[in-house]
Amino acid sequence: MVSDTTPYYQSLTKKYPFLTTSDWQQLEQIATIKKIRKGDSFLRYGKVARYTAFVLEGVFKFSIQDEEGNEKIVKFSFADDFLANCESHAKNAPSAVSITAVEDAVIARIPCRQLNPLYNKYPNLLHLNVELCRELLEQQSEHQYILALKSPLQRYKYLLERRPTIIRRISLTNIARYLYTSREALSRARLCLIDQARNLYD
Repeated sequence: MVSDTTPYYQSLTKKYPFLTTSDWQQLEQIATIKKIRKGDSFLRYGKVARYTAFVLEGVFKFSIQDEEGNEKIVKFSFADDFLANCESHAKNAPSAVSITAVEDAVIARIPCRQLNPLYNKYPNLLHLNVELCRELLEQQSEHQYILALKSPLQRYKYLLERRPTIIRRISLTNIARYLYTSREALSRARLCLIDQARNLYD
């Protein structure tokens, strides 16, 4: 739970140890702590990204729409993760991605226009920006790898072994949208793994 007396960045200092207290204090001066209800958007389709944010509590999904208007999820963000659409901000272009809370959440929201001028004066913040973009690219690459797996069973098994937080925190419907499969196919895959585990211990 976020406390009024504890700096929002306390847990983030372990994830980004290269940032000094002064660096975090600079971010704190321009950050706003906001509550976002389940189902509300941090960034909507077609809107230019004007803010970035650290997730303090809750979970968010990054989603796109296919040609038929169906939602597909490309990423989930949990506590201490980062919310951003770097492409939309850099190009000042409408976002093709929507970022939505899948449970009640708390974020530290930072205006991009106030963040950019700090990079020259605080090089560690520029390092942070590079690190965050690298993380987003790695997550995108991992998602592409998951989708390259041949069956819903293999995709679900990968999450179970490598990303158990998604299995624990995300609904089956949203996991199916993340794995680009139907809820029914994913349910069958899950039951198959349960049966395999039972047979292993019988």
